Order: sequence, then structure tokens, then C-alpha cells
Amino acid sequence: MTKSSSNRQNLHIRLLQPSDFGVFWPVRLLALQESPQAFGASYEESMALPEQEAVTRLSPKDGGFVLGAFAGELFGPELLGPELLGMAGLARHPGMKVRHKATIWGVYVVPTARGGGVARQLMEKLLEQCQTIADLEEVTLSVVSTNQSAKRLYQSLGFGVYGLEKRALKVGKEYYDEELMALRLFST
Repeated sequence: MTKSSSNRQNLHIRLLQPSDFGVFWPVRLLALQESPQAFGASYEESMALPEQEAVTRLSPKDGGFVLGAFAGELFGPELLGPELLGMAGLARHPGMKVRHKATIWGVYVVPTARGGGVARQLMEKLLEQCQTIADLEEVTLSVVSTNQSAKRLYQSLGFGVYGLEKRALKVGKEYYDEELMALRLFST
């Protein structure tokens, strides 16, 4: 898949369901393997997860969901077949006092589709979906402080930094700081 083929005309973003596990899980594992510093989960731990536990991530609950950005799906499987180019998840906080917030997790675009606007379209669709969730007022995320392109994207969407977690992740012997970002969905 070339960057030019992941443009707005060819991209289809939709909620992933448990039946999408076969296309979701290999891309999730690729993300963890290719960019270990970008995710709290590890490739090794994820490989050891029982399949049914991993599938539950694709079962929408309590306002949470996972979006997938597909190329080729609009043309039918007989021509191109769906190719998962990117994903982004949302987890709603379950407690009564923190229900007004949710956390964005697992934002990833496969290397061959980067630079084509896939991440922006995923995030725009995710934020649009957030607007439909009752009583959800704020979304948060964390991003490795050295990931300049992701930080620029999030800032362009209105996210602001509210904190820095030093040494948030340790991959091998190297530590990574994470910037904590938030976006208020509604003025309250």
C-alpha cells in the first residue's frame, strides 16, 4: 500500500467488532513489535494473551471502542480485500466520579500508510464518535515526548499538555518520558 493510495477516497473508518480480530491482532502485534516505546503493552505479554481475552478488546462496552482504518474495503474483497492501515481505541473510565473522562489508546498506523493522513482521519472519527457518548466530557492520551509528529497531530486537534510523566516506560534499559494530553469535548 503506497502513501498516495491511503487518501480520503480509499479510506474507510469503522468500529471494529470481535469478527475483525483476524485483521486487528496482527496489526496490533506489529505495532507493539515495531514501536515498543509507544505503547504500555509489550509484544511478549500480548503474544501470551489467550485469544478470547484479546478479542474482548473489540467488544464495545461502556462507551469504549476500537476504530479501524481500512483500505480496499469499499472495493470489495474480490478486488483488493480490506487492509487495516491503522487503529485507535477509546476506554471509558468506569467509576462514578471519573465517568466524565475516557482515555485514547493504541493509536497506530502501519509504516507504509504513514504521511497520508490516516492518523488524522482516525483521530477525527474517534473524536466525532466521542461526541455521541452520554456524559463524556474529556478525553486524555499519553504520547512519548520524542514523538514529534504525534504531538503535532494531537495539538492540531485541540489537545493540550497537562503533565509530564518522567520515565513512564522502560524498554530494555532505556526510559521514555510521556506527555499527558487532554481535550475537553464540551465547555462546562
